Amino acid sequence: MVNALDDLDKLILRTLQENGRTPFTKIARQANVSEATVRNRYHQLVKLGVVRTVGVVDPHALDFEAPAIIGISVEVSQLEQVARTLVTYPEVSYLVMTLGSFDLIAEVFCRDLAHINSLLTQRIHRLPGVRSTQTFVITQSYKLSYRWSPSLDS
Repeated sequence: MVNALDDLDKLILRTLQENGRTPFTKIARQANVSEATVRNRYHQLVKLGVVRTVGVVDPHALDFEAPAIIGISVEVSQLEQVARTLVTYPEVSYLVMTLGSFDLIAEVFCRDLAHINSLLTQRIHRLPGVRSTQTFVITQSYKLSYRWSPSLDS
């Protein structure tokens, strides 16, 4: 568990969310601290699991034209096994357990409708414990952001 973030932590997180390639030297100048201080603080945030730095690929740029959100209802006794299997599917970019109409919500990126159809009918629906699915094909994205943060501005 992470205790409260201080102003330097918040600056590092906010800056890297805007541009993950921002040099530590630039952040250090903004914060009026040494580059080593920023580097050490960043590594501590990584170690604590507060931040991960990754490259984000735009699936549309690679001709994946059938992104979708799939709500999946699963028998409770099979939930963990279904989740463990789904996370191995290369099409699944995001998988969460939810409280509500669905037990699992998956974001998937498929090349076309035939691909998503195959994923659903040949793989997901055949998993033991999967009762039903509801698919929401994404036709347009209005916002895709990884800038969420717990009150970084406060």
